[in-house]
Amino acid sequence: MAFKPRLTEKTITLKGGDIAAGSFVLWRASVPCRVMAVRAYRVGGTGAAVNATKNGASVLTGDLSVNAASTWVPGSLAALANRRMQAGDTLAATVVSVAGTPTDLTIQIDIEKDANF
Repeated sequence: MAFKPRLTEKTITLKGGDIAAGSFVLWRASVPCRVMAVRAYRVGGTGAAVNATKNGASVLTGDLSVNAASTWVPGSLAALANRRMQAGDTLAATVVSVAGTPTDLTIQIDIEKDANF
């Protein structure tokens, strides 16, 4: 039986001049799914490094450097086994570091839900 996968995203936007390193739980997977993309966008400051985790383990090959301001920067995804989620897994966005004083930092994680996982 063929069907179309469902797509969703989980996003966090941190605002203000006091953005600091930290981890932010975004979602508990309710069904099997996989992370399809991680992107970040920074306003102000001179840089930031972010990541995304599944149960504390990175879904990227390394931290995502957001060196260009006001531009969506894509992360390099880890192997599928690191991005596949089961019901009950926890997805979090992590600010690893910031440089300067960013006024906005957005992390978007795209997810594909599909019963074939």
